[in-house]
Amino acid sequence: MTSPRPIQQLSASLVNRIAAGEVIERPAAVVKELVENAIDAGASHIVVEVEDGGRALIRVIDDGGGIPASDLPLAFASHATSKLTCDDDLFRISTMGFRGEALASIGAVSHARILSRTPTDEAAYEIQNRGGAISDAQAAAGNVGTTVEVRNLFYNTPARRKFIKGSSTEMGHISEMLLRLALPHPKIAFVLSHNGRKSLDLPACSEEQRLLDAWPKEFHDCKLTIDVRDAELRLRGIIGLPELARPTARYQYFYLNGRHIRDRFIQHAVRESYRGLTEPGRQPAAVLLLEVPPGDVDVNVHPTKSEVRFRDSGRIHGLVMSVVREKLLGSDLTPLALPMRSDADDAPRQDLRQKLAEFFKQAPGEFGGALHASPSPASGLAPFGADQSIETRTIAPFIASSAPLAPADGARPALPPMPASLDQRAASTPRPQPGGDLPQPAIQLHNSYLVAQSDDGLVIIDQHALHERIMYEELLARVNRGPLEAQRMLIPQVVDVSSTQLSLLEQIQPLLGKLGIEVAVFGPGSVAVHAFPSFLEKLEPGTFVRELLERGEQELLDLHEEELLHEVLDMMACKAAVKAGDPLSSAEIEALLARRELIERSSNCPHGRPTTLRLSLRDLEKQFKRTGF
Repeated sequence: MTSPRPIQQLSASLVNRIAAGEVIERPAAVVKELVENAIDAGASHIVVEVEDGGRALIRVIDDGGGIPASDLPLAFASHATSKLTCDDDLFRISTMGFRGEALASIGAVSHARILSRTPTDEAAYEIQNRGGAISDAQAAAGNVGTTVEVRNLFYNTPARRKFIKGSSTEMGHISEMLLRLALPHPKIAFVLSHNGRKSLDLPACSEEQRLLDAWPKEFHDCKLTIDVRDAELRLRGIIGLPELARPTARYQYFYLNGRHIRDRFIQHAVRESYRGLTEPGRQPAAVLLLEVPPGDVDVNVHPTKSEVRFRDSGRIHGLVMSVVREKLLGSDLTPLALPMRSDADDAPRQDLRQKLAEFFKQAPGEFGGALHASPSPASGLAPFGADQSIETRTIAPFIASSAPLAPADGARPALPPMPASLDQRAASTPRPQPGGDLPQPAIQLHNSYLVAQSDDGLVIIDQHALHERIMYEELLARVNRGPLEAQRMLIPQVVDVSSTQLSLLEQIQPLLGKLGIEVAVFGPGSVAVHAFPSFLEKLEPGTFVRELLERGEQELLDLHEEELLHEVLDMMACKAAVKAGDPLSSAEIEALLARRELIERSSNCPHGRPTTLRLSLRDLEKQFKRTGF
């Protein structure tokens, strides 16, 4: 048994390194702390310069009030601050920073330097901190304001440094962080540059214009402005029309007394305000600024100060929900109608219909045979939806564009093309679906589900989920054989993007090339789509790329290449697959069921949802109480 170690007080440098692990998790956290100090100093212009995603250099320059030379030695001291003077101040915080530990933590894990000058000083003074070793303040040349340089971040904490992501990823986090800090401060100009190239430029402007900087330009005409106050509370900002709702909360920003926060009560209130106006699972766009008396909220809850605790959270929830809901119900939410098409505009559509009709009449080809199946008189089924013309929304063009699946190691080989009719198929030997038998000819239910009799009961198939799995598996097999076939566009489509999305685009550019998507930078805040996969011809290239980058900001930044491939293929398959509510002809139903037999994992879509439900004859008899006799 070892003797217990004596209790000893940790050194100041070790304490600061431990504190850095809580406050400084990545380069963006350094930018947050330094910019917040600049805002508190009364700056009207803040410049952030970054090199190598923040690893090599982070420099924040402001024109605020500066730090007196006599106070510089305390700038890197732990828990030294000018923002708290007594105990009571902790319960009525009105500044961005207040703990006095950020600069000490930053200096403990980097080579840091502060250069500052007050309006009354004739010269600037500088002080350096190299991993906790602090120099004396010395006179230097400099303008009024403060410049903080942070070099070689985490040089003395290699465990933390190795977890820093790539330069583009970290720069994306920095850009998003600076945007969050800038939104509630429209009178301050913000500039961000990376490796000498300007990536974000927000000049001083009106409050509404600054808030709109959080959204893409196409959102700007679909907003509603709110500004409500009572004796103690004020809620203002912008909310988007229901049509702007997105799969993620990418365009939601919430602020409390000028500080960006994450709060489940406010988020829930906003989501509930849009209940019945947006599709389930979609997140509305909103930038809300809440002002409450400092004594009614505790901001000293989380090291990063992003979480708060309200004295009366129910009151805040009720205020947000009632104000947003009232604004929505009192506004005209009718979406803008699409422009009327002329006969000339409709000509290409009619031509496409004719080509698709001819496609179904062709003899079976290399991989189209499964798509030309039509019900024979012996099937007992009349053509389902025979009075409907075949438009761009069909299963056939998308499945037909996929070559037969190449056998992978340990996987079953692809089958020959399916025969052209039910009579021919009856003469062939079908491959049974794992765990069940091949469904008999099916009918469509509510334009969303396929119902067919099986040997032991019936099966119900989600047409979208099944087609999505088919598209995903065939796309994956084709990509493994080589790049997808692409169609060059006569006129490239231009998409407005944020600096974070530009960084993401640089990261996934090689992957997009494999998928037949050619996107290039078009301007400071836009990209142009020059080529798009041929099989996705029914999709709008610009819309697809925009949604991909929006989703990427939230979910794809830190994924490995293989994970990225699966995520993007999943998105492509979902977009291209037939949707719930789309009527299908008998030929299309037969084509979908035939292709079901040729793929692995057909029981679930790429998201994990089931594609097929089985109901046995025994279960039916139980429901109708036909058992026990």
